[in-house]
This record gives sequence, C-alpha cells and structure tokens, in this order.
Amino acid sequence: MEMEEKILFGVDHSESARQAVTAAGALLKDREGCRITLFYGAPDPHIPSLYKMFRHTPAAVEECRKVLNLQEHRVLEKAEAALIGSGFDAVRVTIRGEGKCHDPADALLKLAAAGDSDTIGLARSSTSRLERMLLGSVTYRLVHCADEKAIWVIDPSIASHDVLVALGGAAVGRRLLEHVVRYFAHLRESRFTFFHVVPPLPPQYWDNARILSALERKARQEEIACWIKENADKVREIADEGKERLVKAGVREENVSFKVQTVERGMVRDILAELAEGHYGILVMGRRDSRKKGPFRLSSKANKLLHTGHDAMICLVN
Repeated sequence: MEMEEKILFGVDHSESARQAVTAAGALLKDREGCRITLFYGAPDPHIPSLYKMFRHTPAAVEECRKVLNLQEHRVLEKAEAALIGSGFDAVRVTIRGEGKCHDPADALLKLAAAGDSDTIGLARSSTSRLERMLLGSVTYRLVHCADEKAIWVIDPSIASHDVLVALGGAAVGRRLLEHVVRYFAHLRESRFTFFHVVPPLPPQYWDNARILSALERKARQEEIACWIKENADKVREIADEGKERLVKAGVREENVSFKVQTVERGMVRDILAELAEGHYGILVMGRRDSRKKGPFRLSSKANKLLHTGHDAMICLVN
C-alpha cells in the first residue's frame, strides 16, 4: 500500500497558475494515494476605504463583496477544472479559499502545517526579478521562509517528466533521494539522473608560485584525481541506493544513471546546461544553506537556479 501524499497547491487568477496546476496533475495522476488541495487567498480590498473613496451606498458595498466572493469561487473552480482535466482523479481534489487574505504565503504555510502537507506547489512568479528580490512575490517568499516543507515551483509547460537530481553533500543527498522515491517513483518510463558537480579545487591544489618539476606535477595530478574520486564517492552511494529503490518500484534499470563532472562553467550553469541539454522537466535539489542564520537561508545555488531555470519544475527540498 502506497503512503498517502498531501500536496498543497497555491493558485491565483493567472493563466500561468492554471497551466502549472495542469502540469502537476499530469505528473501525479497515476500516483495513487496522492491528494491535492487547491488554495486561493483572495486579496483584501479594504471595503471601508473603497466606500469612502467612491462614496458607494451600503447596498453598493455589499454588491462589491458579492462580486469579490464570486471571483474567489471562480478562481478555484477554474483551477479545479484544470486539475481534473489533466486526468487527476476528482475525488482526490480539495479546494480551499480565504477571503481578505493579507499574506498568501503565510496562509499557505499555516494551512500546510494544519493539514500535514509536506509539499507546497505553485507557479513560477510572473513578476519581474526586481519585484521578486523585494519580496513582492508569493513564490519568492515561500522558498525563503518555508521551514520543513518542500517547495515545487512550476514554470509551465515543463519539458518532460524526466528527473534530474542535483546531488550535493551526503546529508542533503539523502533527503533528495527520499523525495524522489516518494513522489516520482511511479514515473516508470521516465529517466532519472543523479547528477553531481564536483566543486572547484581547494587552495592546496592550486598552482604554486614556482614551476613544478615533472615528478611534482605528476604527484599533484594524482592527488587531484584522488580528491575528485573521494568527493564523487561521497554521493555515489546515495545514487546507487536511489537506483536500487527506483528499479524496485518499477523504473527500468537502464533509465537510472549517475553522472559526475568537475565544475566547468560554474556550479549553477553546469546544472542548467545538463537540465536543458538532457531535456529534463523536473529538477530536484537542496534548498537551505545551513551556514546562514535567520529566516532567509536559501542557498545561492538554489536562488540562482530559481531565477534562471525555465520550462521545468524545480523541487526545492529542505
């Protein structure tokens, strides 16, 4: 019996939100036990201010309230129709609305905690990069402020259902593995690649001020090769376990691989290049940077990928 998964998906009136819901439904329609709750936080129009500004009669103010309530229902109905239209079973869909919602990101976090949803999904923000940097985006705030929740940011339409797992350290790699098996093991025809970019060489392996002899250079090259191997071996064990568990779940063995490379254009650009060149539609990676303190601890790598990744679902796992 499969474990039940509860996903909370934030929507609004935008077409991109409905497209993201459709993409999520198509991805999860065959994942038995998966339930999706659609949430819309209707903005607070501050009716008393509108009354004073436009000198509406009490009847007109009440009519305005009715229109706003109707809009809230329509947003959720359209999102629900898009989800069911993707093939996702209607009995596994729940809709929730909240009127006078001052902070949709906070409302999503509270609802996720109350409903035991481990994952929050939403469309990629359509706001400008400057607005995102100024916390003007629900998406941007969620990926920074969510604590124990995984965040899915969907930029429709996603390229495919093939999965690229950007492995980092062993600790976060273990959590990424669990997330992949838990949510995507039902994609039996998809490709799964556990991808590791070996970071730049540490200072002790940089060229010295003096010219090395042939013997010294050979020894240095052997040391570097050993360091790269040790770095890759730290995550290879996780990739091997991931392959074993995915194959056991029904994924074809030849569709699961482990790829490692030294950094070429930069950690983020190398991941983006692999994502695009391999036509992957799902990127799973770590989100937090444990070295930072305070509420905003999104790693620089995750932050750059969130801003520059396109046509994919970026799964940020804490």
